[in-house]
Amino acid sequence: MEQELEEKYKIEAPASWVQPVSDEELLSWIVESDFSQQQYDDGKDYCYFLRKIEYTDDTQNAEYNCMAYSVQQPGTLEFASVNEFVVYAAEHLIFHRISVLREGVLIDKLPDAKFKVLDNENQSIDGVINSSKKVNVTIKDVRLHDILIVEDTRVTSFTDKDFLRKELFKYIWFSPDVYWAYGKYEFDLINRRTKPIAYKKQFFRNEEGALSEVEEGVIVPGEVFSLRYENYMNPVDVNREVFPFIDFVSRYDYPSLMDFVYPHYEQALTTKSLSEYAPDLVSKLDALGSDMEAKIQYAIEFVQNNVRYIYNEEEMHGHKPQDPWLTYDFKQGDCKAKTVLLKSVLDYLGLTSDIILVNYNADFYLKHYLPSLFNFNHVILKVHFEGKDYFVDATYRDEYGTLANRSFISFLHYLEMKPQAVLEKREGYTYPDFAIFDEILLDVKNDMGEISIKTTYRYGRANSMRRYFKNTNKKAIVDHTNSFVFACLDFVENENSNDKRQIFKDAAMRIVSDDKENNIFVTQYTATVANPYFTSSDGRKYLKFYDANIVKQQLKEYVQKDVSFWQSFDSEKYQITIRSDKPIDVQDEYTNKQMDVDYEHFKYKLKKKVDKFGAVADIEFVPLSNVEVAVSDVPDLRDKYTAVGRSAYGLGVAIAKPTLLDSIKSLFGKK
Repeated sequence: MEQELEEKYKIEAPASWVQPVSDEELLSWIVESDFSQQQYDDGKDYCYFLRKIEYTDDTQNAEYNCMAYSVQQPGTLEFASVNEFVVYAAEHLIFHRISVLREGVLIDKLPDAKFKVLDNENQSIDGVINSSKKVNVTIKDVRLHDILIVEDTRVTSFTDKDFLRKELFKYIWFSPDVYWAYGKYEFDLINRRTKPIAYKKQFFRNEEGALSEVEEGVIVPGEVFSLRYENYMNPVDVNREVFPFIDFVSRYDYPSLMDFVYPHYEQALTTKSLSEYAPDLVSKLDALGSDMEAKIQYAIEFVQNNVRYIYNEEEMHGHKPQDPWLTYDFKQGDCKAKTVLLKSVLDYLGLTSDIILVNYNADFYLKHYLPSLFNFNHVILKVHFEGKDYFVDATYRDEYGTLANRSFISFLHYLEMKPQAVLEKREGYTYPDFAIFDEILLDVKNDMGEISIKTTYRYGRANSMRRYFKNTNKKAIVDHTNSFVFACLDFVENENSNDKRQIFKDAAMRIVSDDKENNIFVTQYTATVANPYFTSSDGRKYLKFYDANIVKQQLKEYVQKDVSFWQSFDSEKYQITIRSDKPIDVQDEYTNKQMDVDYEHFKYKLKKKVDKFGAVADIEFVPLSNVEVAVSDVPDLRDKYTAVGRSAYGLGVAIAKPTLLDSIKSLFGKK
C-alpha cells in the first residue's frame, strides 16, 4: 500500500520533451508592467507567465504546467497554500518546482511542502466507482504578496485495458478563466505518436468581436502545435459567448472508429443466447403470450429496475462491454453492460434495436467536435417498433409504461454502434398526447373559494410525479402546491402570507389513479381559500388563475450569441373554470381575450366561454420538442411566447361594479 501511495506522486526533474528553465530565466519572466498594475488596481491577482505543454505518444499522455502568479488576495492565499489533485488509476503527478519569490528573493518551497495521498472513494455505495486518489499538497508559510511558482506534470500511462487510448487521442484546449490576466501565455501540443493528430480551432474572435473562421489542420508525428500570447486576458463574454477552444483528436472518421469497437459489442451479443444464461427470464417472457408491447415493457423494466447501475470511471471509455450473462448473473453493470443486456433480451423477442453512443451534457458540441469516440460518455438503446424509433436509457429507474408511453429522452446527436456509422441527428418531436392536463375549478360563494385541481400526467411527467410522491413527505407536497396555487391566483406576498396553510384551509393532495401500463398518473388537490379575490389599484375585484409555467420564462433572458436555443417542452392542456355568485363584467378585455398561434415551433390555443356568473378557458400548448432554434430565430420565438404571456396563459374574470340597486340590496342585507 505504501508503494502504491508513493507512486501517485514523485519529485524529480521534467521529462526530456520539456525545455528546462533556469532560475535566472524564470526570474526574467516575472516583471511588473502597466498591464500587471492594472490587475492589482482592479483587485485581482496576476499570472506572470504560464507554460503549458500537452505531450502524447503511444505509451502515455502528459500535461506539463509551469506558472508564476501573485498572491494578493486572501482567497488566492488559501488555494496557494493547500492544493488537492485528483489522480486516477493510471495517473501520477511529478512535482518539479515549488518556490516563492518574496521581496526579490527566490525561496525553494519543496522542502516545506507536505504531500499526502488520500482516498477519493466516497460514492461506491451509490454505484459510482472512480478508482481515484487525492494528492494533497500543503505548502508551509506562503504569505500575502508572495509570488508563487509551481512546475509539475500529470502523466497518464496506458495499461492493457487502454486499447482505445493507445490508439486514439483526444484533448480539448480551452481558453483560460476570465479572472486571470497573463503577462506571457504559452501552449504547445507535442505529437510523438506514430499517427497524425487533427485539430479544429473554434469560437475565436477578431478585435471587433466577430467570430473568426474555423481553422483546421493536422499535426504530423514529431511536429508541435503552438499558441503564444502576451499581456493576455480572455476577452470572451461569458454570458453570451462560447469559450474559444481547440479540439485535438487522432485523425479518423466515424466509420473507421467503429472498426475498433463494434467487434467487441458484436461478440458480447452473439457468443451466448439469452436462453442459455437466463432461462427463468425467457420463461416469464414466453408466458406473456403474443402481447409484444407487454413483453417489451417487461424487458425494459426488468433491466432498469433489477440490474444495479454502476458507473466505473476507469472503464467507461474502454468500450469493451461486460458480457450480458455476467450482467444478468451479478445483476449489476455500467451503461454499456445494461444496454447490451437489454438488447440481448429484445433480440430474443425478435425486435430490431441498435446500441448508440450519446453525450447529453455536450450534445450541442458534438457537431463541432472532430470525430472521436471520446466525444461520447453514455450508451443507450434505439428500439424500432411498429414503424417508429424509440430511445431507451437502461440506466433509468422507476420508469413505467409501454414503449410509446415511456419518458421521452431529449438529445439531438448520436452514433450507432454498427459498421460504417456516421453521426446522426434526430428529427423534432411532437407528443402524441398531452403530458400534463390540468382541470381547475375555482368556485366562489360568499367570498369563500373552493378550489380543485385534477392533473393527469403522462410520459416522463408521470414517472417524475410518481417518484415525487414516493420520495416526498405528504405535508411537503401540499405546502409546495399551496405556494404554486398562491402564485396562480395572483395573490401578493405580505406579512400574513408567509404561511400558506393559513390561507388555504383543509388543503389536501391525493393520488386518484396510477396506471403503470399506460403510464398515466392522476392527482387531485383541493382547498378552501377565504377572500380569493385580487384587488387592483382602482378597487376592481378579479378572480384569476394564471399558471406561469405555460410561459417559457427562460427565453426572456436568453442572450447567447453562439449557442442555439434548445426547445424541449412538454405538451400541455388546461381547462380552467371560474364560478362566482357575483356577476362578472362580460365586456372586460382580459376576461374575453382569446388566442390562436400556429407557429413553426409551437401551436397555442386559448378559447373561452363567458357568461354572467362564470367563465371557462380551454388552453392547449403543443410544442415541437427536441429541436435547436437558431440564434437568429430566437427573437421571433421570444416574441411569440411574450404574446402568450400578455394575459393569454390563464383565465381572469372581472367582477362587475355594483349597481345602485345592488348597493341598496347590500344595505338591506347588512341590516
